[in-house]
Amino acid sequence: MALSTYVDDNCPKSIALIGNPNCGKTTLFNGLTGSRYKVANYPGCTVERREGSIALLGGSCARLFDLPGTYALIGSTLDEKIVTQFLRGEIPGCDKPDLIVAVVDATNLERNLFLVSELIDAGIPLVLAINMMDAAQQSGIKIYGELLSRALDVPVVQITARSKGGLPSLLAAIAKALADNTPSSKRFTWLPEDHPLRGTLTQSEGPLSKASRDDKIITTIASLRYAWIRSVVAKGTSQPSKAQSPSVSALDKILTSKIWGLPIMLGIFGLIFQAIFLWAQWPMEIISGTVETTSAWLTRLLPPGMLTSLITEGIIPGVGNVLIFVPQIAILFFCIGLLEDSGYLSRAAFLLDNFMRKVGLQGRAFIPLLSSFACAVPGILSTRSIPSRSDRLATIMIAPLMSCSARLPVYAVLIAAFIPKTFVWGFLSLQGLTLLGMYVLGVVGACGVAWLLKKLLLWKESSFYVMEMPPLRRPLIRVITRGVFDSVVSFLKNATTIILACSVIIWFLASYPKPQEGFVGNPVQASYAGQLGTAIEPAIKPLGFNWEIGIAILSSFPAREVFVTTLSTIYNISDDDDEHQGLIKTLQERNREGSFSTLTALSLMVFYVFACQCMSTLAVCKRETGSWGWTLGMFGYMTALAYIASLVTYQGGKLFIQ
Repeated sequence: MALSTYVDDNCPKSIALIGNPNCGKTTLFNGLTGSRYKVANYPGCTVERREGSIALLGGSCARLFDLPGTYALIGSTLDEKIVTQFLRGEIPGCDKPDLIVAVVDATNLERNLFLVSELIDAGIPLVLAINMMDAAQQSGIKIYGELLSRALDVPVVQITARSKGGLPSLLAAIAKALADNTPSSKRFTWLPEDHPLRGTLTQSEGPLSKASRDDKIITTIASLRYAWIRSVVAKGTSQPSKAQSPSVSALDKILTSKIWGLPIMLGIFGLIFQAIFLWAQWPMEIISGTVETTSAWLTRLLPPGMLTSLITEGIIPGVGNVLIFVPQIAILFFCIGLLEDSGYLSRAAFLLDNFMRKVGLQGRAFIPLLSSFACAVPGILSTRSIPSRSDRLATIMIAPLMSCSARLPVYAVLIAAFIPKTFVWGFLSLQGLTLLGMYVLGVVGACGVAWLLKKLLLWKESSFYVMEMPPLRRPLIRVITRGVFDSVVSFLKNATTIILACSVIIWFLASYPKPQEGFVGNPVQASYAGQLGTAIEPAIKPLGFNWEIGIAILSSFPAREVFVTTLSTIYNISDDDDEHQGLIKTLQERNREGSFSTLTALSLMVFYVFACQCMSTLAVCKRETGSWGWTLGMFGYMTALAYIASLVTYQGGKLFIQ
């Protein structure tokens, strides 16, 4: 059966795709719906909802909703509440689903079936999709689908979503279940006939009722469910004494070792930052040459005038000086994707958990903070999985301190211009180590801010978190490559919207008014931009910055990437120059002249580590916290921290140099 590649709002049936986090649910959703689906937020909150369509037998179709990952229907997080409300039909624009497709991890069946037992009790027709069968087979786990199907009284299909194995069988089971429209007859079989809870739960909506979420009976229900689940798993599966092979188990012990774990983790991330500089050089040169050729060609083609100047001196250099960093950003996303898909990131979270708790954060905060290395916006959005409001607020407030991909162009230009291409111990690039240092500095600063927040403002709540450790597995390059492509496309959208608009504004401010006859110096200084930069120069001079840097900093508040574009405009990089290399050469000349020193570059990088220069981050902070106070507090403390850290770097550096 062909998989769907369209989105149809008129499909008569709706299906809820539900499962634990990390069970492969979203991978299955992508496999079933193809590459086309709609992404929106649930009404009244910022939880993301994905909706697509699947084709069914007989030419019909069904709407498929990828609901947030959840461990139970009785949880306190926003994600878990959304799932419960969706099943009740309480979300505007979303009818109560006609069918549930419950996705479970074949290598951790007992834990996953807890949620399935709740979904069965909800009284909605259900199909059980047992995912990651390839990993189960490698671990020696045998699953007998027919036995499980009889025990649960629901259709059971074994699949491997990453390779799309078993998806046609799953679609056939979905079509049959929708046609039959019959829920499982095994509702509440985990509950003894003479138990006092039976009357209360069976006369209500089961796990969707308020009674089932009473704290006094949650423990009793959980123990009864797990006792029943263990009997089901014993009948329907056969597992070896050790789920992992000896070699994998030994590797796991090394990766999570108290002695070797942290050095290995630092080594892995160190290699990533080495790769960002060494591997990206060749594709960056190709992009830079293309931008140079395009600008020169348009200069020859178009007649002289304001429009030509805008295109060749504003738009092309502005966007081009950001496109040049796409290879470095793609390498960063690819390496993080490898670590995530292999299961290593959970090991890294395990290693850092004790340290994070010492600074007032729980282990669940690791994933949002890790996401913020790509972009703080999805990092802040992912904090919704943290049940404790104090922990969630603390994580939101420090997420922008993780050096995101937008900072990479700033770091890359300054490091290439001022840090020599030498190697430490013969194999470690000094440029790569400098880049790693900027990322580490952001992490250290975030830990300090989190500790202060928890001590001074957010100390009332305590939290508990059980960390999940998925099995180590071979990364699927196809899935990682698609994720890198999506991330790069998202970055390029910014390059063609915010950065394009900023480039036009910067060009105008730096070009007008024209200097009067007899003016001596940089013509930009007589422009509107130059006047503004000169006005703020006394405030930033202690940081080692002049009026030119001041303009670049102010212009980059909407988006950090604009810093590179602004410097190119201010320094009037020639159309005949390679835009990227031209800026680096100009900075090196300024270094020799003494107007832009290596110490200034370090101070500037430290400033960008801490400064909150991203309108999108502030907007999503306001939406997530619901408070201008927290949003303005984020902007204020990060700006102050950036100024102080930069001041200490520059003035302290001058003391050492003298």
